[in-house]
Order: sequence, then C-alpha cells, then structure tokens
Amino acid sequence: MNKLITLAFLFLFFYMQSNAQLTDEYKKSAPSSWVYALRSDYGSVIVHSPSVKPIAGAKPFGFGFEISKQATDSATYHLCSAFPRVGFQFEYFHYGTPILGNTGTISYFIQPVYRLNNRINFFYRGAFGLCYSDNPFNPNSPIDTLNQNFSLRYNPYLQVGAGFGFKVSKHFSLDVSGTFDHISNGNIKRPNRGLNWTTASLALVYKPDGNDLPRLRRVHDKFWKSRSWEYRTGALYVFKQDYAGTSMGYQRMFAAGGFVEAAKQIGRIHGIVTGLQVFHNEFKDDPQNPDAPVWKNKHSSVLAGIYGGHEFLMGRFIFSQVIGLYVTPHPNFYTNLFHQHSLRYLIDKKWQIGFALRAHQSDADFICWNVICKW
Repeated sequence: MNKLITLAFLFLFFYMQSNAQLTDEYKKSAPSSWVYALRSDYGSVIVHSPSVKPIAGAKPFGFGFEISKQATDSATYHLCSAFPRVGFQFEYFHYGTPILGNTGTISYFIQPVYRLNNRINFFYRGAFGLCYSDNPFNPNSPIDTLNQNFSLRYNPYLQVGAGFGFKVSKHFSLDVSGTFDHISNGNIKRPNRGLNWTTASLALVYKPDGNDLPRLRRVHDKFWKSRSWEYRTGALYVFKQDYAGTSMGYQRMFAAGGFVEAAKQIGRIHGIVTGLQVFHNEFKDDPQNPDAPVWKNKHSSVLAGIYGGHEFLMGRFIFSQVIGLYVTPHPNFYTNLFHQHSLRYLIDKKWQIGFALRAHQSDADFICWNVICKW
C-alpha cells in the first residue's frame, strides 16, 4: 500500500491559520466559533505485506477529544463552498495485541463541513501529527522483534476520513465517520513497514454557540481564471535517510538539492503543478556486502527527475501529490517512477516552508525539508 504522507507535526505551531487566504478577494466576515468533541474508534489493522502478518486480526480501539473552531462566515463559504472546522485532536489507541502495544496521538485536523439540510451535514477530514508508541521494534525482545511496523517511539501520524453529522439538539450533534490511519517514520529507522488501520468512529460534538450552519448561496464567480502561472524555486535538505543494501549495513546520512516548478490554480481549492528536481546524495557500496546485486547498476551521485500532479490550496497550506520520472541513472532498487507528497506553509505572498516524503511504490525513501521562493 502506498505510503501516504503529510507527516507534519511541526505545523502544529500554525494552529487555526489554515483559513487565512493570502488573496485580495478573501476577507473573513465573521469570527469562528469554538467546538468541542468526545470520540471513540474501533476497527481493524491492514496486513499490507508479508512481514506484518503477525499483527493479523488485531482490533484497534481508541478514544479521545477534540478542540477546534468552526467557520460559518460567507467569505469562507464563498471561497470553498463549505464551512471548514480546524483544530486539534488527542487520541489513545490500544491495538489488541502485545506486538503493537498502545499509542497516544496529537494531531491537527482540517474538516470541511457541507450543509445537507437543517439536521444533517456531510464532512471529510485530514489530520496530521505525532504519535507516541510504547512498544516499537526491539531486537532484544522475542515479542517486539515481531513488530516490523515501526521502530521508533515517536512517529509521524496521518488520518483521513469522511462521515455525516446529525443534529440532536441546539448544542449537540453526533458525528458518524470512517477513517484510515497511518503511522510511519519515512524510513528514518528500520524496520518501518508502517502501521495502517481503518476505524468506524462516533463523536459527540458540543457547540456553545449552537450547531446550526447558515443557509448560504454559493457565488459562482471564477476569480482564479484570471491568474497566471506561478513559478517557484526551492531548496531541499535531508538530515537522515534510509538504509541501503541487502544487509542494511550502510545508512545514508543526508541529501541536498533544489527544484524549479510551475503551478496554476484551476479551481477555488485546486491547482496543478509540474517541475524538475535535482539533488546530491551520499550513496556508497554496502560495507558489509559490497558486491551485492542491488548495487550492480552504478549511478551518479546526482539524481534528477521531472514530476507533475495536483495541489490542494487550503488557505496558508498547500498539500501536493505528484508522480515523477527519473531522468538520470539511479540505483536498481529504485523504480523508474517515484511519488512525492508535500505540505507547505505560506509565510507571506513570496516565501513558503514545508516538507515532503519521497517514495517508490510502497517503500518510503526520505523526508526532505523545503524552503520555497515564489517569483
């Protein structure tokens, strides 16, 4: 299963800023209201590779609470045709097996809410954050060597989901949803097959100001059509990255490079992007097995690739998903194609910071940190 990313726990510092659009036509017309929720989750793990078969049959159970703000103003609705709810969620999970143990998560979520009628809403959400696990892989424990899913106590955490909200009173509602959850460290340390699980979730939501969403009419102007292509240059740096070689005897320590790209907004919250990325890495022969077949195809220390894909334009955040093709020789344990997922934060109209995860099929390669300048 492809490793999703958005491993963005550092962006928790930018709490509640995802609705602040850096464009002239956006101006918030009313303050957001506070929302509180208690939630519970129950589901099952996904056995996505043979190495994680020992956790088959595990049934995760979780509970937690949320603190967030709900936008109900006309300017926000005009921008995205929904009423975004953004905030923090805190959850505890027990997985029903001693192999995985327990985790606690803190994450930032973005949840667009769509009013269907006076009593029912539809929503989807994305959450990204950090989790603490009490039972990672441990080579000195007979049980913990079975945990091939993660090997660090602290790991990035990702959740995506969708569901319906049902009004039960003026201040309370019930949210029923399904989620996909993912834990992975981006191959900073192995083993790191990643933990994937799905849940059915129930949340009791309390809104002190009332949970009625206004009935607004969408404005169908297409302001983005007059916007030209946007051009960017950026730098990337990898502090620590992956093991290489059949014996995992060598650990690559860093990679650095840059990229140029062009992007075009094609909808209120959608855009397309294409670019070229070049970086230098420290690949060497595996010192424990220098003649391993995996190193049969030697390559330059500089790798370059072209890519293209989609961007979600979510206020000060840009979340992109691209597919790329290497145009230079690369190690033969790489595929010709790579996929990369990135999250960026707009400091102002010119500068952005963020990070990205590079992966090949289901194998994560590295997490890189970015600084981007818009021309």
